[in-house]
Amino acid sequence: MSLWTNDHALPTTQWAHVFRSRGDSAHEGVGLVAAVGSQVNGLRVGDTVGIQWINRTCGVCEFRSTGRQPLCPKLQLSGYMVDGTFQQYCICKADNAVRIPSGISLEAAAPESDVQLGEIIAIVGAGGGLGSLACQYAKACGHKVLALSSGSAKRQMCLYDLGADYFVDYKSPDVAEEVKRVTGGGPHAAMIVSSVEEPFHQATQYIRPGGTIVAVGLPPGKICTDLFQMITQRINIKGSYVSNRDETEEALAIIIKAGISVQYEVVDFSELPNIYDQMEKGTMKGRAVLKIGKTLTRSPVRQSSFCRDLHFLPKQTNGITGLTAKSAISGALERAIERAGRDFRSDTVTVPTEAVREAIVNASTFGDDIYDEEGDAAVNAFQDKVKALTGKEAALFVVSGTQGNQICLRTHLHQPPHTILLDYWAHVQTWETGAIPVLSQATVTSVEPKNGVHLTLDDVKDRIVEEGNFHFPPTRVVSLENTLSGSFLPLRHAREISNYVRGVRVPPGRAPIAMHLDGARLLEGIIADGVTAREYLDCLDSASICISKGCGAPMGSIIGGTREFIDRAKWFRKMFGDWNDGCCCLRCDENTLPLLPKVHALTRRVADYLHRIGYEFLMPVDTSMIVIDLKKTGITGDDILFYCKQQGLLVFANGRLAFHHQISEDGVARLQRALLELITDKKRFN
Repeated sequence: MSLWTNDHALPTTQWAHVFRSRGDSAHEGVGLVAAVGSQVNGLRVGDTVGIQWINRTCGVCEFRSTGRQPLCPKLQLSGYMVDGTFQQYCICKADNAVRIPSGISLEAAAPESDVQLGEIIAIVGAGGGLGSLACQYAKACGHKVLALSSGSAKRQMCLYDLGADYFVDYKSPDVAEEVKRVTGGGPHAAMIVSSVEEPFHQATQYIRPGGTIVAVGLPPGKICTDLFQMITQRINIKGSYVSNRDETEEALAIIIKAGISVQYEVVDFSELPNIYDQMEKGTMKGRAVLKIGKTLTRSPVRQSSFCRDLHFLPKQTNGITGLTAKSAISGALERAIERAGRDFRSDTVTVPTEAVREAIVNASTFGDDIYDEEGDAAVNAFQDKVKALTGKEAALFVVSGTQGNQICLRTHLHQPPHTILLDYWAHVQTWETGAIPVLSQATVTSVEPKNGVHLTLDDVKDRIVEEGNFHFPPTRVVSLENTLSGSFLPLRHAREISNYVRGVRVPPGRAPIAMHLDGARLLEGIIADGVTAREYLDCLDSASICISKGCGAPMGSIIGGTREFIDRAKWFRKMFGDWNDGCCCLRCDENTLPLLPKVHALTRRVADYLHRIGYEFLMPVDTSMIVIDLKKTGITGDDILFYCKQQGLLVFANGRLAFHHQISEDGVARLQRALLELITDKKRFN
């Protein structure tokens, strides 16, 4: 065939098919998703994927439903019928793009034999790229491996690097007898990845009676076989073309679990002619990976106008840790960041970046607005910034999200009886130590959303309590939450609820029912959804936004509302324990928020992987949280704790995994290994 690139035409003659004229050849390329179509689900910009030989299929024929997509009569092949992967950008149908799990580098990512555990499988062509993988894969599946290749270098690689049990040089005078001798009667199966004819003839002579020969390599022309030998020895011969996407992703999961190493060398694309020369001479060990372009990024990354309006520019960082490159940091801080990289308990566990620490050290004062009439200059500046972003008349810094929520609720409420309507999973009820009845003398009306994710107008209409019936305390506040367990409450639903609630009649002289938002992770939500804080908060009377969750500040939340509301809220802040030392929040936004789209992409990547290996989720993965449905997955919280502890991970037993800007790739790889081992063991022993 002719493999056309922009610079080279490389002729070979092993396959008679005519390829499309002047197209870009190759397949098995790995890269990052740069764009997706409007109807694509399950893949997002920034995900790591591989493009197979099968570029696209019709999606409707009989072979799709039986998992045999490579037999589709209308399939299109990468580098043959559509442009291949010898280019910086290429196109593939989403259904055929293979998602690469974390733990496999871009360079490294590149069960037909019916053998049983402990039986021998021969890998013919074991010293090449496919063969080296096949040897390790067979070992990982519990088989003994006979490697057939040639030369002392290949012998050493197969026996010592790949872990083969036996080695036979296929240039031996009598290969069949040598194979039978070392294996005690021949292998139970032979997988031939060689592209020359002779190994196919040899295999029928040494395969164990009743064994299977799997043809993977494609020698030129036709092959004649000893039909008498095949029938009398009951030899099975199979052809293995290519796998479908599910089979490929399952194989990649086994590679991760078994720690299989890919024998490869990364070379520049300009070295392509030399690589083909090595292939023709049979001198290549393993595989060569051609690198196209100097760098790869997960951009374009979707950013909301919230980031654009602030002119946030990501600084040069090491990964997504938020540490300025080449900064001099203490060993203790390095250890703390390493620990944060494998801590999935919450996004509040992040370590202050150098910029935040510098802001704390250089703060002009550590004042407050009790003894200092004008307040602390640093805090005032931050509150002014939040006012501009949210469109609220005033803002107030508080020490925590719990304090912010409880101050807002208490400020809205006056004389009981009264009740607060909220989601039954709401943080203000379940995670704030029962503060509502103590601090606000209010009961709660907890509502389980009908859609299983978030409150809608129908939920609120069904449960709101109007004044006039003295048997029930009236609803005085409706409290929403965004995000809730990482799931986004769409702006449309928030507006519908707000418009209805504000129209509910109240007695003369009584304030309308208030709309509060626990916006602990609102900034994550609006960045993911592409709306602004001003748009979202326009339909709400108050909001508490936590800047230690996802934003990287060591502490603190900010309350937004009318000037009158904030003036009254200051009374309750003083009552609940005042603190106005907020200089630590000044730099968190401009250093951390631009990293959130990458955090979201990483979270979705891990969620996709976990879903593929059998995990079910309680909530949609919209931002930076994965909530595993323990019951549907068939595991317990103690299981998660045990397996994650073996990998040195910090997690909660409730199935919630929180991602943040300091989660490391090593932490992700450990998490995926732990959860793969957990679900594999559960399936094996249950």
